[in-house]
Amino acid sequence: MANQFRSEPVYSVGHVNEYALDRDSHPPGHHPHSPYPPNEPPHIQHSIADVASILGLPDAAITPAVLKAVTGLLGEADRLRWMDSQSRRRQAFLEGLAERDPVVPALNRRGFIRELEALLSTGHGSGTLVLLHVAGIEHLRQAHGLAAGDGALRHVTAHLVGSLRTSDPVGLMGGSDFALLLSGTELAAARDKVRDIMERINLQPFYWQGDVHSFALFSGYHVLQPGENAESAVAAADRARRGLPG
Repeated sequence: MANQFRSEPVYSVGHVNEYALDRDSHPPGHHPHSPYPPNEPPHIQHSIADVASILGLPDAAITPAVLKAVTGLLGEADRLRWMDSQSRRRQAFLEGLAERDPVVPALNRRGFIRELEALLSTGHGSGTLVLLHVAGIEHLRQAHGLAAGDGALRHVTAHLVGSLRTSDPVGLMGGSDFALLLSGTELAAARDKVRDIMERINLQPFYWQGDVHSFALFSGYHVLQPGENAESAVAAADRARRGLPG
């Protein structure tokens, strides 16, 4: 699970500084040892055959002037296509970041609500929504600091993600409250799965600076109903977790 916490390449400060000091000795363009992706499109050499094919003319009819003019236009078209693809990649990357928690390998509240809304919007989405409160993490954070609390959240998240199907979203809703969307799962099966997760966490406790820390999980369940919205479903599961009537 460790590689899920940080997926982008990480470069040492020394590596970046060496690149910055050495870049002036190279011609303009992408530095061969740059730790960053190129910010210019790759150069594509267009042949006479390419130009002739586009213009619908035989190769012999392509003069040097025509070749220069058309290849210039093709190069600009290549650049615009490259810029469009880069923009789409950046947009997709940023949209993904906006819906992922920065600490644990799980969705944030916004991302989880979006997944829940997508399931409910089909009109026939079925399953069980589970809210889990992990007691003990806040005390650990106050006693040992933010790093200890973040480590405990990662520990719990690893068990949650590792125990569920890849199609079951896991979200950190805030603090030490998690949400699980078990699509196509009946209430009894959802309770059994959460019980199994609790046992896994108890069998593999969290260690911090040589000390063992255990946590208690309080769960609330809500069977998804046709026509309801995501926020009302979360509120119903939260009431169930706190033992309040629906």
